[in-house]
Amino acid sequence: MITREANNNDWEKLFLFFNRVYRENHPLQNYDFWNWQYGNKEFGRSFICLNEEDNIVGHVGANFGGEMAWIINVYLDEECRGKGVLGKLYSLARSYYPLAATAANKAGLGLYQNMRWIRYYDLVRYVKINPKVSNGTTETVCAKIVTSIDELAITNAHYFKQPSIKGIMLNDKSTAISQEEVGGLRVVKIEDLKTLEQQAWELGYNWMDYITSWNDLKTRDLEKNGWKLDYNSVVPWRLNPIEKDYFCDITFLSEEPIDKEFIVLRSYSDHGRIGSLI
Repeated sequence: MITREANNNDWEKLFLFFNRVYRENHPLQNYDFWNWQYGNKEFGRSFICLNEEDNIVGHVGANFGGEMAWIINVYLDEECRGKGVLGKLYSLARSYYPLAATAANKAGLGLYQNMRWIRYYDLVRYVKINPKVSNGTTETVCAKIVTSIDELAITNAHYFKQPSIKGIMLNDKSTAISQEEVGGLRVVKIEDLKTLEQQAWELGYNWMDYITSWNDLKTRDLEKNGWKLDYNSVVPWRLNPIEKDYFCDITFLSEEPIDKEFIVLRSYSDHGRIGSLI
């Protein structure tokens, strides 16, 4: 078996692999998304294993952020397992940056436990609902809105070039993803919290959310301003389609120790990807 970095010439084989191993309409089944995620060495790379028939039988993706390589999209066919293939793919990612990951399921946590990675705090997702929304049910809060934000559009940063999303920059220079179809604003970076809230409600959004790591002291300001941890809110993680009462614990891990001041941003791994885990 051969392990190496993928390139554009591999797309046809990658497409067959992603269609075979992932659910229907998975983001990676779209070339534009794969190219956004892995087509630029500054932001991420895709690593593959090919068998004797030159077919892809294993894949590891790494998203680069915070001078870390965030491991995502890990899948190996049965013929790859137990043969050191995963270690070789991880080594390719490690040649760029130290390794880290976020994991939401038992299988992922088990993998990193077996590899003796370091487990940190779970990430936290805070939600605030517009005070003007009187009936705070999932159906009313996550209802479609109409707003005018064309003049706020932002496309000059990699994260906001993700296919099918609509990034905006607000008056205080905070950035967010607009999801009018479910009435929400997914905040990526907060500059001035009160100014952000005021403008979001003036634009007609029903709710906002913000994902970060537990050690981010910005969460104290969120709590003082009435933001709640998501499981105390009616706004679920998954909104396309809406899955009422769906919440999720996301664990942050790294292969080697990191500085205690390190903050996990929404844009680093796939825990905050808009269009996938939403």
